[in-house]
Amino acid sequence: MAQDPLSFRTMQAADLESVARLARRAEPFGWTLGNFQDALASGYRCTVAESDGVIVGYSVVSHVLDECELLEIAIDPPFQGRGFGKRLLEWTMRDAASGCAVLMRLEVREGNARARGMYAKHGFAQDGIRRNYYRTESGRENAVLMTAHL
Repeated sequence: MAQDPLSFRTMQAADLESVARLARRAEPFGWTLGNFQDALASGYRCTVAESDGVIVGYSVVSHVLDECELLEIAIDPPFQGRGFGKRLLEWTMRDAASGCAVLMRLEVREGNARARGMYAKHGFAQDGIRRNYYRTESGRENAVLMTAHL
């Protein structure tokens, strides 16, 4: 039987520079090294996805009582289209539920139809719009607010 090409583990301080570089490739206006350092220091559930020992994705979840927010999730662009994003989202949702969360919230770019479709397939429903939330090269873009019961 072949070994699974994707594994998940808790993000470590030694991963932060690699994760920040990946974040810039995946989202030019995304999180910085400082954001990831703060998330790890704050005790957020920070996960890396690895394939053959290479970090190919990450997720960051903040918990408050029985709810959580998926603050960041990304797959490195060269590794997209292989189902890794779906697997990372599923793992992140299970991990959040194991941490006693019953509800997960997130924000996604309005123009990111691929991600919105993946979230919808995993039980997320749109429940709001945050106007002009995300920076773009030409201005601002709305965020779609979505929620799923875990």
